[in-house]
Amino acid sequence: MRNFSVVTMCVLSAAFAFAQQASLPPEQTQVVNYYKFHNVGGLGGTFSTFFSVDLSGGDFTPSPMNSEGDLAAIYLNKTNNAASFVWSDGKSTRLPSLPHADQGGGGSNALGINNSGLVIGISNDGEVSPFNGKLYNHAVSWKHGHVRDLGDLGGHDSNANIVNNSGLIVGYAFNSTPDPYGFFGTQLHATTWRNGKISDLGTLGGTDSQAWQANDSGQIIGISFLNTPPEPPFNQPQDDAFLWSGGTMVDLGTLGGAFSTPTSINRSGQVTVISLDASNSLFQSYLWSGGTKTVLNSVGGNFVEALMLNNAATVVGWNSDATDTNVIATVWSPAGNGQSLGTVGTDTGSIAFGINNAGTVVGGSGTITLTGQTSYIHAFVWQNGQMRDLNTLIPAGSSLTLNVAYAINNAGTIAGLGTDKSGNTHPFILEPDSSNPGSFRSAALAPAAPGSSVRSVSPLEHTLRSTRALWQSH
Repeated sequence: MRNFSVVTMCVLSAAFAFAQQASLPPEQTQVVNYYKFHNVGGLGGTFSTFFSVDLSGGDFTPSPMNSEGDLAAIYLNKTNNAASFVWSDGKSTRLPSLPHADQGGGGSNALGINNSGLVIGISNDGEVSPFNGKLYNHAVSWKHGHVRDLGDLGGHDSNANIVNNSGLIVGYAFNSTPDPYGFFGTQLHATTWRNGKISDLGTLGGTDSQAWQANDSGQIIGISFLNTPPEPPFNQPQDDAFLWSGGTMVDLGTLGGAFSTPTSINRSGQVTVISLDASNSLFQSYLWSGGTKTVLNSVGGNFVEALMLNNAATVVGWNSDATDTNVIATVWSPAGNGQSLGTVGTDTGSIAFGINNAGTVVGGSGTITLTGQTSYIHAFVWQNGQMRDLNTLIPAGSSLTLNVAYAINNAGTIAGLGTDKSGNTHPFILEPDSSNPGSFRSAALAPAAPGSSVRSVSPLEHTLRSTRALWQSH
């Protein structure tokens, strides 16, 4: 799956104008004009971040922040290894790694936190796989500052991707069954952990699977091989999105192509899925609900990627423009009708990453092309039909320029990444503020160095990583 050391992963780094004129939820009539700004920092390190849908290398991690605004994050420590911490109420608390984690350039990654403060992620322990010479990862949890190795299925390596609010942890683990194609020598399966018990969810028929996300009802989404031997058109196994519910793994299928991957699940078990089309050349998306696929209509070019949905089944993500050059943040109704959200100022691209149940959308705007390197310049919030630069809604004198917003909870608290005046990346938290403290009049007055941004790989590369997460193990 994620075949990188922790440090390597760390650095890789108005109403809806739908055709049906669907109205916005009434909660979104409350527009936030000012936010209280928090620089999460990084316990003295020059670089810190948190893993999100954009940074996780294909393992979608939608829970870096809980309903209280607590954030699970990582930073580079004095020995240049990744270390985990939790930010809560203005205070950062370092989380311990497993013993010997820093050996060989390892460390730990906190990936998610639930409403009770249970943190999950991965840690190295200094041991190296004899199959590929890379550090083993171990799924871990943190409670009251103590780290716990969650165990595996007999193959030593494991990964925790998310924890829901009932304490169910989902991810993957390797078993002891030899895999002739295996990157780590044995098979890996979608896995859950709860109250010290580990469970193997199996596969859709192939050797490997991985669980990526779970709702609070315990329904789980992930990806699985349908078959193990490589086959046309890519000389790779067929990958399909699955929904695990009530003890059964259901194949969510594709839009005719050889690959699909789920990206989000809501309270009702509705799932957003990215899929290759029948030509195996274009990525499209659909909303899966009770066995029905609703294709998300394009409002631009040939590539449509759904990234997140809320409990009302409103979906956000991006759509390539008419020339399939730039990608533009887009929102879709449950019926699949899309609306382009535009960009901030003269930016040429944007992506919508988060949406809460009130329908408020957050994301990043900048230079974002379909296949080139992504450069997020302006974090944005979209509410009541208007995209606004978050840099203009925070108090003057703030220590970061806000480049990209990844998550928003139902209280309206936003988590994202920004850069300081030296160009160093750090997470930020924004809380809605009704005190009207005054704000930057324009993003140009924000404090970061000229041209500062948060950079990442292309949007298509992010999608392909979810396939490669399985493919690279074969």
